[in-house]
Formats: sequence, structure tokens, C-alpha cells
Amino acid sequence: MAKRKSKRIYFGPTDLRNRRVTAYSSPRLIVEFEMNRRGIARIAVSQPLRDATRSLVVNHAMPYAISISPHGDTLEYVSSWRPAEGFTVIAGMRRASCKLINVSGHAAAVEWISPRGFGRGYAVLGRTLAHLNSTSPIALARAARAASRKPWNPDLHYRGAAGRFAKRPSP
Repeated sequence: MAKRKSKRIYFGPTDLRNRRVTAYSSPRLIVEFEMNRRGIARIAVSQPLRDATRSLVVNHAMPYAISISPHGDTLEYVSSWRPAEGFTVIAGMRRASCKLINVSGHAAAVEWISPRGFGRGYAVLGRTLAHLNSTSPIALARAARAASRKPWNPDLHYRGAAGRFAKRPSP
């Protein structure tokens, strides 16, 4: 009797199979990397990763969201921020996640409807996500690289101030 293959749910660029790839080779040394999907799946739902995601939400996202939240007389909206731990499935693999949610009854209205009744609301969650993205190590390294670049000096160009648009001198 033929063995039936299990149907894979997702085919895509992040599909991880157990495969061996040569990472480095030289005449004296060959370094190979063998992907272990089961091990990566175990790490993706591990307790240290769940603690790290919760720490990011509680220590970075929640204080910023509270600081930009509209403060009313009762402070109900400001005091209703909660971390919600769970799992999400990305590219067919279950991963640890932690969401920042507001459990007040008027959270959707604050998020999407402006106080005057037209236009955008406060967009607290969107602004919090933009803040987290701007303070990530990747964004900070990108900004540091951009700041370290010297501005273009047209006087140093070999064709003069007009740069590549200057006519070449005729021979």
C-alpha cells in the first residue's frame, strides 16, 4: 500500500525544509548548515521568546501608547491597555506573539473617529507601531549610516559643479 503524503498548507519564500547548504568553502575547510525545521518551530514557540515579546510590549509599546492616549476625566481609556499573549501562524509555522489591546468600550471610536466627528481619530495603535519601528535596532543603524554619509560636494566632481550633466570637454 502506498504511503500518502500529507498536504502542505503553504508554499512560499519562507518555506523551511530540512536541507543542507554549504555556507563557506575553502581548500581546507567546508562549512555546511543543515536546517532543522522542527528545531526552529520549537524555538518559535519557546518560553524565552514569549517572554521577550511580552517584555517588548509591556516595556516599550504600552508606555508610549499611554503617553499619547487622550486623557479624559475618568482615565478609563488610558488605564485599559493590556498585553494579550498568544500564537500566530506565519508561513505555515506557529509563532509566539503578544498584542497590545485596549479593552475599553470606546477604544474603536478613539482610534478611528476624531473628536469633531470627521477626519481621522487619534490612531494611537498606528502611531505606537510607527514609534516602535523607528526605534528598532535596524532603523537606528540605517539612520546612523545615512547620517555618517558625507553630503555630495559638486566642487569635487571631475566635471565641475554640473556633475554628470556637464558637457565633456572636447579632445
